[in-house]
Order: sequence, then structure tokens, then C-alpha cells
Amino acid sequence: MSGENRTIVGIASAKHVVKKSRFIAEATAIGALTEVKLFVADVQARVRQATHYCYAYTLGGGVETTEYASDAGEPKNSAGPPILAAIRNKGLSNTILVVARYYGGINLGIGGLIRAYGACARSCLENASVKKLLNYNNLKISTSYHQIGRVVSLCIRLGGKINNIEYNPNPLINIQIQTNELETFQAQLQSIGITINEIH
Repeated sequence: MSGENRTIVGIASAKHVVKKSRFIAEATAIGALTEVKLFVADVQARVRQATHYCYAYTLGGGVETTEYASDAGEPKNSAGPPILAAIRNKGLSNTILVVARYYGGINLGIGGLIRAYGACARSCLENASVKKLLNYNNLKISTSYHQIGRVVSLCIRLGGKINNIEYNPNPLINIQIQTNELETFQAQLQSIGITINEIH
């Protein structure tokens, strides 16, 4: 798995009009599922009385990615999936995108809705500033007292973090290491006779 994910900075937005229906998109970064409802509610509070508030999000990275798309009352697969496709095509993770629609009195048909939601979502993400996120693995390492210093210095040299060291009864070091440095870290530990207890 790559040690790097990308998400957006701040809130990106875009507007789109198709046959008198107005579409307003907003996107932001999220770090947990609890933030999804909060952002949707925030958009509803600012973009008032829209006919629909459709959205999609991705959270996590690699095999641990969670994705979801909501049509929010539009015909099935006409709104949420094209929004999710825009997020995927931009290569983003930890991102939510909401598209609010004000119905303009002319039916767009399923094909028209797919095109309109997709175009508005893509425009929104084109307007976004993107930043890189680093993935970390949490490790637990049992070692002897005289090896603690070597493990700590190796961790820091590879850009990792020492969460804490337990001494009861034997030293147990809790570490965060960048996913893209994990194999190097494991190989260097093995070269000094140390194995990792847990990786998650």
C-alpha cells in the first residue's frame, strides 16, 4: 500500500445550471465518519431549501478505504455514484462532496442527472487545493533495555513517532511509522535481532 493519500484543503465549491435546475457543490476533507453528517448538515444550513442534497465520500486508504454514495431522493444511481466517480477520478481520499440541487421545473431524465451531478462535482474538485496525507502503521515492539536507544533512533531517522514506552515488566515500545517506510524499518530491526509484536 502507498504511504500517501491526497485530500483537499478547506472548502471547495462550484455552481452549475442545467435547464433551469441549479446545482451547488461543496467539498471538504474528513477524518472520521462522524464528520460526514456534520458537513451535510452544514451545507443544508448554508444552501437553504434545496430540493436534494446528494453526496459521496471516501475515507481511509488502500484496502481500508470506505466509500459511500447517496442519491438523497433522486432516481437510483443518478446522483451519488457520479459524485463518487469524480472523487475517485481525482485520486482523493478522506473527502466528502455534497451537491445541492434546486429543481427548475424541467425533468432532466436519469442520463441528464448523471451528467449534471458529475459535471458539478468535477468542477468543484477542479477548484480545490489538494494536499498529501501520510499513512502510518502503529507498531508494538518488545526489546531489551540496552536496545531501546537503537529502536528509538531508527524510528526517528525514518520519520516515525514514539507514542510511549512501557517498562512493565519488560520494555514495550509503541511506535507510529510511515507505511512506505515499514518494510525498511522491519528489515533494520531484524538485522539487530528484534521482531515486531503487532502491526495495525
